[in-house]
Amino acid sequence: MRSIIKSTFLWQFAAGFALGALGMVTLTPADTVTAPFATTQQQAR
Repeated sequence: MRSIIKSTFLWQFAAGFALGALGMVTLTPADTVTAPFATTQQQAR
């Protein structure tokens, strides 16, 4: 177990995951409205 915690692969994976999650939260537009596909098609008519 100690060797897993000291593994550089684990730390690089965790850092990449954290940076990816931070990027997703930071770069997501705040005013995004998600609507079902059928609703947007009905409004287009």
